Amino acid sequence: MSKTLIQFFGGLKTIGGTIIQLQYGQSRVIFDFGLTFDPRTAIFDGQVKVRNSAIVRDYLKLRMIPKIEGIYNKKHLASDNVISAEEYEGKTAVLISHLHLDHMGAIGCIDPSIPVYMTEQSRNLYNQLQLIGEGVPGVRSYQSCEYDQSFHIGEIKVTPLSVDHDVIGACAFHLETPDAKIIYTGDFRLHGSSPEVMEEFLQKAKELRYDAVIIEGTTLKSEEELAEHLLVSNNELPDKLLTETKLQINVAQMLKESEGIGIFNIYHRNMERINGMCKAGEEAKRKVVLEIKTAQLAHTFLPQCHFYIFESEELKTMIRENKLLDWQKLLLEKYPLINKEKINENPSRYFVQNSYENIIELFDLHVENGVYIHSNGVPLGDYDPAFHNLEKILSLLSLERVEVSSGGHALPQHLKYIVDELDPKVLIPLHSFYPERLKPKNGQQLLPAYGEVYEIGDIVNK
Repeated sequence: MSKTLIQFFGGLKTIGGTIIQLQYGQSRVIFDFGLTFDPRTAIFDGQVKVRNSAIVRDYLKLRMIPKIEGIYNKKHLASDNVISAEEYEGKTAVLISHLHLDHMGAIGCIDPSIPVYMTEQSRNLYNQLQLIGEGVPGVRSYQSCEYDQSFHIGEIKVTPLSVDHDVIGACAFHLETPDAKIIYTGDFRLHGSSPEVMEEFLQKAKELRYDAVIIEGTTLKSEEELAEHLLVSNNELPDKLLTETKLQINVAQMLKESEGIGIFNIYHRNMERINGMCKAGEEAKRKVVLEIKTAQLAHTFLPQCHFYIFESEELKTMIRENKLLDWQKLLLEKYPLINKEKINENPSRYFVQNSYENIIELFDLHVENGVYIHSNGVPLGDYDPAFHNLEKILSLLSLERVEVSSGGHALPQHLKYIVDELDPKVLIPLHSFYPERLKPKNGQQLLPAYGEVYEIGDIVNK
């Protein structure tokens, strides 16, 4: 008689890179399939080229993806040490909780014969990311699923549940086999603009029931950094916490007080943040100017936003040489283009997006008395060598950098609140440097190890 087995390949004590396998007999699901990001040790540092034709064997050699049987194409494997997708006899699917690279950055490595599921919203976003050149390496198709609509992978029943995160389409998964029920939360927060989503998640999860909960713990700190009493269950928002709503208000106020240009650096997979910046600019009576890739995302998902498109040096050259891509041509037919000369006539009337990769464009703008709003855009912090380069360039420009951020991960007390509300028999915290700090209310905590195969029934009945 088959039993439900679970194995962990990534993400146990790192922020991201989560890869987990759940198996019952010949049925198997893998969730998620991301990459661990650490710019201090990254092999692909912007100078080392990615070999798209050899990405699977290169990633395996670099230990960026795990040796999992039956998910890679035979011709992409360097040796016979790993069973290929063609040789594997079971039924497999991969489930993606959301479109952050640490959860989906390696999905292009999976053999096209294996279905990769994500919510319909996520697939729509991925299609747009691929359009603007931000898809992952590898050519394959992706399947969509709907919130609360169950589907089967062999004998495993999968139900996606909506959660609130800082990217559209995020979900948790309820996984049911003939002898076990598990919830994988993916990433979530309670301080976004839709906190009710998490209360609905709790209600639906309880109705579906579960034996074990696998939960992220990104914000957990060491005992020295975070006193134990701060892990008391609490779903309230601290007064000083910058929510998405407060962030927009703060940015608008900064723009009203600034005598010069406003510049912002964001991660444009966060549609709420793009929308907030557009509204903040409107509130401050400034014209919002987006880079063309972000403009495409805003056009698709935020039709209520009003903005201009910045004519960068690269875009100007593409226009002059008639090398615009089809999506760029269509976009420029719908939204006005604005150049540096026009902005420089009166910089205080503009709020301009500038991603780190395009920071040299600021040399052509009058930035005196301006403000640079760094809002969860890369580089994220001083652990990234690029952060010091950002500081150096802004210093040369005498441009003030102001950090105005709101993260996508639940606060420690909110993590504890979710755990206490779910009150599972077995709690498996991961996606954290300190997963051991998140403990269950009544059940047992499992801190799994790589290479071990766990039987859910054995764990629950201990």
